[in-house]
Amino acid sequence: MTFKIKDMKNRISKYVLLLAIACGLLASCVDRKARNNDFDAPNIPPLPVGTLYSVRNLLDIFSENGNRPVKITDTASVCAIVTADETSGNLYKAAFISDGTASIELYMESTSGLRIGDSIRVYLNGATVSEYSGTPQIQDLDPNNITILKNGCEVNVTELSISDMNEFDNHICELVKFDEVEFVEADLNKPYADSAGYGSRIINDCEGTSQVTVRTSNYASFAKQTIPSGNGSITGILTKYKSGSNVTWQLVLRSPSEVVFDNARCFGTGDGTEENPYDVRALQSHQGEKGKWAYGYIVGSSKSRNIQSAEDIVWTAPFAEEVNLLNVIIADDPDEKNIERCAIVYLPSNNNIREAVNLHDHPENLGKKLNVLGNLLIRYNMEGTQADYDGQFHLGE
Repeated sequence: MTFKIKDMKNRISKYVLLLAIACGLLASCVDRKARNNDFDAPNIPPLPVGTLYSVRNLLDIFSENGNRPVKITDTASVCAIVTADETSGNLYKAAFISDGTASIELYMESTSGLRIGDSIRVYLNGATVSEYSGTPQIQDLDPNNITILKNGCEVNVTELSISDMNEFDNHICELVKFDEVEFVEADLNKPYADSAGYGSRIINDCEGTSQVTVRTSNYASFAKQTIPSGNGSITGILTKYKSGSNVTWQLVLRSPSEVVFDNARCFGTGDGTEENPYDVRALQSHQGEKGKWAYGYIVGSSKSRNIQSAEDIVWTAPFAEEVNLLNVIIADDPDEKNIERCAIVYLPSNNNIREAVNLHDHPENLGKKLNVLGNLLIRYNMEGTQADYDGQFHLGE
């Protein structure tokens, strides 16, 4: 079929005119509705309630079925509060909920608008109660089957000890908080997640015997942030990854702001090289090693050859006693007064360190940073270093 140019122009003009009229009417309608705040309510039928289960009921049903998936085919619901959502990107098409009886993960067919603190009712018909490698889930869940009842509800946090792993199964999928933990030294200076996948960063306690993996998606908004190097508290969702007989307990972070590592590390930092010397905490953990670099801030000098308490340390000038020529006390904090967090540096007379560093002749050295090469040993009942390598030290400001 062919058209004359004139006819085509006429037709285009007519279409443009009709389109302009239609858009004008639509705009007029939208403007009037918006101005009067008179939108029509959507005609969405309410979701039925049916049998009201608790989260514990659902977990029991799954357990009674031999831990095999259970598809819900009747009219049923569960009510709970959202404890973790997709906002940070660390979860995708998923959320965690808790109702006071237990906690569980919602794994949905698409993303949802759920937010932490939402009180919700989940219509269960068509969903499946199952688990993923040991972590219980409600799977095959249409997010349109979730009704938000209320916003801003309180979310409870359970404080656990990382060493109480025998209790972890009772708190799976729960929001938990661990105190006095830190990332292992091998993970320091790493981001939360690797660029090509998930990040698995290990935290342990000051005993070093219990570990939990902090699992972070590379899609998380904080994936590229460097993990903190101190010691403190961390809050997240406790999950399990089971492969055969091996079980790895994992923590899913909601936000990096819930990693509060403001305290000194239990095991310290450094590898004993001049470029990366041990701090005092690490020095105390590597006794017996020889030819290692360590550093700390000079906080005092001993007045006794048998240090039993803080009273055996001179913390402030004057440093008049002759024993103050023989050593200085160092710590990770220039204001430290707890001898359990200090180390002693012996100042031998066969090199120039005694002349340059001792507080008897140089009280101005108090508070300065000292890097020193030596052997790590016990002296005067305190961990420390014997600086027996001529000239191998650095005294900072």
